Amino acid sequence: MDPRVGKIFDKIIFDIDRTTKKKDKQQSFAEVLKKSISEVNKMQIQAEEALKALATGKEKDIEKVMITLQKADVSLRMLMEVRNKAIEAYQEIMRMQV
Repeated sequence: MDPRVGKIFDKIIFDIDRTTKKKDKQQSFAEVLKKSISEVNKMQIQAEEALKALATGKEKDIEKVMITLQKADVSLRMLMEVRNKAIEAYQEIMRMQV
């Protein structure tokens, strides 16, 4: 696993732990997952906008654009890994004999 993906995974796990420890506003796994998907979508949109700005000449800093693109890419890869692990867990549960 890419070290950057590992860092994002650690952040997601930390966020899940932090949100589940809150007593006054407890979130379910589904809510955390929805929030994460929303954040990844927002990063993808920002990357697309940055790329358009670079292509049209509104943005001159290519490093800033590349960093935005990489953040979006890593966050999407991380989301896909979480999805794959969730599917694997579901399939493992379905294989269990009752």
